[in-house]
Amino acid sequence: MKVVIIGAGIVGSTSAKALSKVHDVLIVEKDPAKAEEAKALLNVSVLNDDGSSPKVIEAAINRISADIILSAIPDDSHNLFICLMAKRIKPTIKTVACLRSPEFIIETSSEGADGVDILISPELITAEKIEKLATLENAVTYDHVSSMNIDLATFKIEDGQNLVGKVILDMDMPPDCNVIAVYRGENTILDNETVEIHAGDRIRVLGSPESMVLFNKLIGVEKEAKEFVILGASAVGLEVARRLMQSNKRRAVKIIENDAALSRDAARELEDVAVVKGDFIDLSVLRSENVQRADVLITVSSTDERNLLACMAGLRFGVRKIISKYSNVEYEEIFRYTGIESIIGYHRVIYNEVTKNLIYDENAILAIERDNELFFSTTIDKRSELVGNHLGDINIPEGIRVAAIKRGKEMIYPRINTVFEEGDKVLLFTHMVNPIKLSRLFGHNTPLEL
Repeated sequence: MKVVIIGAGIVGSTSAKALSKVHDVLIVEKDPAKAEEAKALLNVSVLNDDGSSPKVIEAAINRISADIILSAIPDDSHNLFICLMAKRIKPTIKTVACLRSPEFIIETSSEGADGVDILISPELITAEKIEKLATLENAVTYDHVSSMNIDLATFKIEDGQNLVGKVILDMDMPPDCNVIAVYRGENTILDNETVEIHAGDRIRVLGSPESMVLFNKLIGVEKEAKEFVILGASAVGLEVARRLMQSNKRRAVKIIENDAALSRDAARELEDVAVVKGDFIDLSVLRSENVQRADVLITVSSTDERNLLACMAGLRFGVRKIISKYSNVEYEEIFRYTGIESIIGYHRVIYNEVTKNLIYDENAILAIERDNELFFSTTIDKRSELVGNHLGDINIPEGIRVAAIKRGKEMIYPRINTVFEEGDKVLLFTHMVNPIKLSRLFGHNTPLEL
């Protein structure tokens, strides 16, 4: 397929990186420096021009006979306008708008409105992930696959918690979930039914949203998270605060923001949230606002350096749980080096959303935080050797875990006596898997990342 991407910022370039693996991509970028950088680093064609101009939009669509246009410039209203213009120029084109502010979320064509087919809001997705991590006390990573209404989370096991010393097979787990991996030091254990859980393990679990809450409680919650401090009144920060206060539980949420205008806007929008104007990388400000008492510290400013410094301050104050977002790929390792486990990469959010919506369609696919890991689905046809066999009787290649099976509207979390049927959509979690062995067992509909 042919894809036009308007804008070569973080959203546009990350989208281009994902899409150019299977599609022909043309980037339209107004800034000459960004256009040259995209041309040098990405396998795409580049047009240095103003992508918000109707004439330029038409020229770009006609230049490659585009099937898809993705608008990813910083102005939400321009992104919507570009999609509307693209539909006028070529009614059959698929339009994708990347939006930052919740105020610009509109109905898509699938909901009966013309103009925009798909909306991608990295800010809203990031806020959802942060809110879930903040309220699941033992979780350190979280993802949601909306098309299947399932969650994928990693839980941290600490000394003295309920699961230490228990074998996974003997755990009283919720029925609608499955342990798909145990991380122990540098080792990843997928065949884990007989594994005894140790303090320090990280357990990755797939299941319904309700099961994640139950699994979190199964581990043991010493103190329920009730006090939240958010550093930065960005769009993500406001949305996280909004989501936290929507609960029927009693919670205290505070936002600290240095910018006077952003502070005023936050105070006006969020009546039940305490908003403080102050520089959150100043230790005296954090100390005066009793950040050390927070159950969860969340750093979501627009600057990675400030988020990193704020995280380090949180570690110094002994805050039990710290969550941060980052935008630049280079900062991922720096955050991990400091010991911050719950970090959300803006580029990963974009990459996953673009891939799910524009490459694999109904097949869920996630690039997991750890390298060489993927979560995706593939459908079993009648020729597969899996059909009619029990899971326990099949020789699953090393590096593959059958996480779940979607059969019609039912989601099955398989055990060794589960029988595969033709048409099953099998959800797989893979770690450093041999792609040839994977294709041999499950067919050729596997991600190109492998």
